[in-house]
Amino acid sequence: MPASIRRSRPKPGVQRNPDVDPDVDIDNDNDNDNDPEGHVAVPTAPKLELVPELAPDPEPAADLEAEDGVEAEAEVESPAEGTSPAAVGRNRVIAVVSAKGGVGKTTIATNLAVGLAQDSPLGVVLIDADMQFGDVATALSLAPSRTLPDLVSGVVPNDTMVLKTYLTPHPSGFYVVCGAETPDEGDRVTGDQLANLIAQLATAFQYVIIDTSPGLGDHALAAIELATDAVMVCDMSVPSIRGLRKELSILADIGIMPASRHVVLNFGDHSSGMSVRDVEQTIGVPVDIAIRRSNRVALSTNRGLPLLAEGARSPATGAFKALVRRFDPTASLKAGRRHRRVVVS
Repeated sequence: MPASIRRSRPKPGVQRNPDVDPDVDIDNDNDNDNDPEGHVAVPTAPKLELVPELAPDPEPAADLEAEDGVEAEAEVESPAEGTSPAAVGRNRVIAVVSAKGGVGKTTIATNLAVGLAQDSPLGVVLIDADMQFGDVATALSLAPSRTLPDLVSGVVPNDTMVLKTYLTPHPSGFYVVCGAETPDEGDRVTGDQLANLIAQLATAFQYVIIDTSPGLGDHALAAIELATDAVMVCDMSVPSIRGLRKELSILADIGIMPASRHVVLNFGDHSSGMSVRDVEQTIGVPVDIAIRRSNRVALSTNRGLPLLAEGARSPATGAFKALVRRFDPTASLKAGRRHRRVVVS
């Protein structure tokens, strides 16, 4: 793919919803880190009401997990989306993207890989596509013998059997393509090489997750163009929110917005002076998953053990599980109704 942004498909458009519902705040996360039993008290969650014209169908009670910090979920129809890839039996290519760095994209990608591997052991591969400063290996406590540059050169990317031997296994039951050890090595990987690797892995794995570099550079665009799903991440800072708005607009304009979009609001709390309503008004689309700011998430990242691998119960764990459920091929979701707003405690 050339470095310049190009148009490859008809514009899908981005639905703008300037009028949203009453304000909903996210409580500060105390996480009860000092509780020796590891139990977390879950208060009653305020409900995030839906945009009136996008009223949802009721969902089975079995899908609700209040004890994990998710009180309820509601489907919201999205005209911008087409048929769900799961509905037509396709393997899923999931690009985790953000306009700005430092919003927790790698943490979300690693927890998503752990969660999907619990349902599809050995059917998940996670690619660290941040060419210069990728830290997936650090976030997972891995010491790879081969990294991304090794997988895109020679005959390796064209031979699936050889390619699998170059992957780094994780104890949770998935594989990892770890990022380059130095920025110089990463810069030698082209967007076309990354695209070829993604396409090859998509024929061998049920889920291919790509932790992209921030922004819309050549490598990020290569991943997004091949993706069936985009996990769009922002935090509650004004630059991050405005960056996501621009990213959504550009992807719609050049026609490479993936069929399924999942907006994740990370580091939610009161201290930013922003609310979920403010974020939705700015970006013009619903927030699907909201993750509270949590000391437990930061601790798990520093330990190199994703929260879902720990098995600890907290509101953040519930939010990660809710994100994983959005990719469950057995879920009773109608085509074109993939955007869901969740309630977090």
